[in-house]
Amino acid sequence: MCELTCRLISKPRAVVQELTWGQDLGTFSPGGYDFVLGADIVYLEETFPDLLQTLDHLCSDWTVILLSCRLRYERDRKFFRMMEGLFSVQELLYDPDNDVHIFKAQKKVQERDL
Repeated sequence: MCELTCRLISKPRAVVQELTWGQDLGTFSPGGYDFVLGADIVYLEETFPDLLQTLDHLCSDWTVILLSCRLRYERDRKFFRMMEGLFSVQELLYDPDNDVHIFKAQKKVQERDL
């Protein structure tokens, strides 16, 4: 009875950790996150492969990625085209007053061989 009660009253905890794209990913649980939130993280084209590798490592099939950004340059759009190779990406919101886009992404479900 105590175990059930303890589980019911314990609250999920948010964990915030700093990381550098593509580095020391072994210190982060692969696929162990429900949400990945990012704001203005798409800006240096040379970091795009490492950023994608990091997102792929952190996300399970059920992880929801929410990214907010301005699409200032063609390279920013290029990132989201690259992202579509691994993730299903959809724009949830565009705020024209602030020129901010909010995107949702989840891993593409791969067909598995029977």
